[in-house]
Amino acid sequence: MLVLVLVLVLVLPLLIAGSPQTANNRKPPTPPAHYGEEGAIAMPADRADDSYAIYSRLMPGDVFASMSPDQNARWAIAAITINETDRNPAVPPLGQLKPPPENPRGFQEAEGDYETNKYVRVQLTKDPFQIGHAFSLLHPDEAAAFRASKTSAEVSSETRSQWAGYPGVTYFSEVYFDSKHQAALVYMNDWCAHLCSAGSWVYLEKRGGQWVRRSGVTVPGG
Repeated sequence: MLVLVLVLVLVLPLLIAGSPQTANNRKPPTPPAHYGEEGAIAMPADRADDSYAIYSRLMPGDVFASMSPDQNARWAIAAITINETDRNPAVPPLGQLKPPPENPRGFQEAEGDYETNKYVRVQLTKDPFQIGHAFSLLHPDEAAAFRASKTSAEVSSETRSQWAGYPGVTYFSEVYFDSKHQAALVYMNDWCAHLCSAGSWVYLEKRGGQWVRRSGVTVPGG
């Protein structure tokens, strides 16, 4: 019996450490110091299908959707999701939304997933998106160059031409889910040169196998 206890004491921590992390058992990471590819993780397999479906469903955002076709020829999406430290102000989901009265638990579980994983950054890849429009994924240095081309007077005409046809760049957070992947929260920010940055939390629910934007109940002044 003593030998069995010793074996369990020695082996059990190794088994736990080696077990895969899923949507609801990841530990909060140390907050990264700077926005960039360093520290970004690959998209977790158990989140991939629903996350990319939600990102695709929300593009291009209200800001860009209202622009003319010549302004909106190509969309740009940041290839690294933003986390708690990248948002300014870092308003949490409950700072903008309230749980819908008919389904508070789904919202609350998704908000709990946010609290656990709010410092995570995820590396996005292009193929899983379901977007029937020309778009590019911009890595942090490309996104910085794009923003400079729209705001700096010292940018060359060649650089300006490179980014012509892009109205702006869309930044997403990781998608935060309830335990059954039937409710989700995600932060979305459309940035463009004319101070049209519009960041907000979006709440969605899966209905009939499709993600539907619900957005909860907006808090007055939020």
